[in-house]
Amino acid sequence: MKVKTKITLGLVFLFSVIVLLGIITIHYLNLLTSQNQNLLKENYQSLEYTHELLNSLGDIRNSFEPDPTSRIALNTVDFKLESAILRFEDNLRKQRAISIEEGEIQLVEEIENEFQALKEYLAVTRTKDYYFERLLPLLEDISLNIGQIYLLNEQTINYRTQRAEATASRVIYTVAGIIVFCILIAFSFMVRFPAYVAEPVDKFSEAIDQMAKGDYTARVNINSKDEFGKLGIAFNDMASKMDEFERLNLSKLMTEKKRIETMIQKISEGIIGLDANFNILFINPFAKKLLGISRQKIKGLSAKDLSLQNPIFQNVIQDLIEAQGSSKRYTRNKLVKGSLDNKTAYFIRKVIITYATSEEDQEMNGYILMLKNITEFKEMDQAKTNFIATVSHELKTPISAIKMSLRLLKDQRLGRLEEEQTEMVESIEWETNRLLNITQELLNATELEGGSIKLNLEQVRPEVIVEEAIDSVITLAEDRGITIKKDMAEDLPTLLVDEDKVTWILVNFLTNSIKYSPVDSQVEINVSNHSEFIEFSVKDQGSGISEEHQKRIFDRYYRIPGSGGKGTGLGLSISKELIQKMGGQIGLESKIGRGSRFYFRLYESTVNEAAANA
Repeated sequence: MKVKTKITLGLVFLFSVIVLLGIITIHYLNLLTSQNQNLLKENYQSLEYTHELLNSLGDIRNSFEPDPTSRIALNTVDFKLESAILRFEDNLRKQRAISIEEGEIQLVEEIENEFQALKEYLAVTRTKDYYFERLLPLLEDISLNIGQIYLLNEQTINYRTQRAEATASRVIYTVAGIIVFCILIAFSFMVRFPAYVAEPVDKFSEAIDQMAKGDYTARVNINSKDEFGKLGIAFNDMASKMDEFERLNLSKLMTEKKRIETMIQKISEGIIGLDANFNILFINPFAKKLLGISRQKIKGLSAKDLSLQNPIFQNVIQDLIEAQGSSKRYTRNKLVKGSLDNKTAYFIRKVIITYATSEEDQEMNGYILMLKNITEFKEMDQAKTNFIATVSHELKTPISAIKMSLRLLKDQRLGRLEEEQTEMVESIEWETNRLLNITQELLNATELEGGSIKLNLEQVRPEVIVEEAIDSVITLAEDRGITIKKDMAEDLPTLLVDEDKVTWILVNFLTNSIKYSPVDSQVEINVSNHSEFIEFSVKDQGSGISEEHQKRIFDRYYRIPGSGGKGTGLGLSISKELIQKMGGQIGLESKIGRGSRFYFRLYESTVNEAAANA
C-alpha cells in the first residue's frame, strides 16, 4: 500500500471517529431533551389547571351572601357565580384533555359528576342550612379530588425528574465511554503513524549525513513494500555505486598525486608549496639547492621562521607576507639573486594563488612559488650590455674625429668649398650628429641596465633648461619651417636636478615633435607650477598617437609601425627611466588628428629640496 493511501486512510479514520462521536452525542441529548420537555410540560399544565379549578371553587363558594331581610335566607351574586362556573368547566375540560396518568382520568370523571351535582344544588340553594349541609360538603369533596390530581401530578414530576437524571447519567457514561474509546484509538494512531513516517526519514537523514562526511558505506534498512521501501532500495543502489566510484576515483587521485609529486621532484625549476598560513607543504630539491637549504625534513615548517634563518628565502617570500591582510601588492615577477654550484645565480619568482573551490569565491587556501633559473639569460644580457657599452664607447672616438675633420673642411682658412661640396659636408655632419646621438643613447641604456648611471644634481632654473633645449633644436625646426612657442609660468622655483639629463629629455621631446609635425606648423613648450610638482610639456600639431601605441611608446626599442622614423626606439625609454630615477613622472596625452603632448613632472619633494638649498 502506498504511503499516500495510508495517510489518507488514517485521516479518513480520524474524521469518521470525530463525526460518529458527534452524531451519538447529539442523538442522546436531543432524545433526553425532547422527552423531558414534553412530559414536564404536560404535568406543569395539569398543575396550572388544578390551581385554576381550586380558584373557581373558591369563587363559587364566595358567590353567596346573607339576605339582610331574613335570618335564614341567602342571596346569590349571579355574575360572579356564572363566571366561576364557566371557568371551572373550561379548566376541567382542559384537564381532562391532558390527563394521561393512571388514576387521573378517574379523578377527573369523579369531579365532573360531583360538579354536575353541585350545579343542581346551586340551582336550589336559598337558605343557610341548605348551604352548610349540602353545598359546602360537596365543595369540600370536589376540592379533595382536585388536590388528589395536584398530588398525583406532583409525584409524577418528581418521578420523571429522577428518571431524567438517571437517563442523563447513562448518556454521560455512554458518551464518556465513546470519547475514551476514540481518544485511545486517536492516541494510538498519533503515536504509531508519525513513527511510521518519521522513522524512514530519520534513517535516510542519518545515511545522507554519513555520505556527506565521505562514508559511502552507509545503507538504509527499510522492510516495507511502500514508497519508502522502494526509495531505500534505490538509495542503497546509489550509495553502492558512489562507493565504487569513490574507490576508483581515489585510486586515480593517488596515481595523479604520485605523478605530480614525481614531476615536482624531478623538474629543473624550483617549486615551493605554501598553505594560507605560510606553512611549507612541499619543496623540491632544485628549490632547496637554489635557496641553499640543507634540511632534510622541511614539510610542515613555518616559512616565516625559515626566512629568518635564510636571507635568500626571506627575499623570496617577504613581499607575500607583507601583502597578506593588507592593501599592499606583491611583485609578480620578482628577480631574486641566489647561489647555484657555488656561483651567483639569478631566478624569477612567480606566484600562483590557489583557491578552495574557484577563483570567483576568493577563498584563498595557499600559494605555489615557482623559481625559474634565468642565470644564463642574465649572463647573456650582461655580455650584450658590456658589448654595446664597449662598441658605443669605441665609436665615440672615430665619430669625434670625423666631426673634427668636418669642422676643418668647413673652415674657410683652408679654402672655400663649392656649393655641392658644402651640401655634402652638411649632410655628413648631420648624419654624424645622428650617429653620435644614437651612440649616446646606447651608452645611457647600458648604464641604466647596469645600474651604474649617476645623476649630477645641481640647482638650476627651469628657464635655463628650456633655453638650452630650444638652442639644440632650433636649426632642425627652421629647416622644416616650424615655430617653437614658449609658455612659462612666472613663479617657477629653482630645481635640484641633473641639468644635462633633464635638458636631454626635453631635447628628445622637441626633436620627436619637430620630426612628426606638419611643415610650417607650431610646437609649444610649456612649464607650469602646480601645488605638488613642476611640469614640463611639449605639444605638437601632428597626426596623434592611437591608444594601442600609447601603452607601449615608452618601452625599450619600440617604434610605431609606419611612422617612418629612423631612431633606435631608446630615447623615450631612457627618458622615462631617468625621470623615475629623479623621483618624477613621465606621460603622454594624444588623440588621433589632434596632435600629442609629452610631459614630465618633478614632484614637490624635489622642488622643496632645491628651494631649501637655494
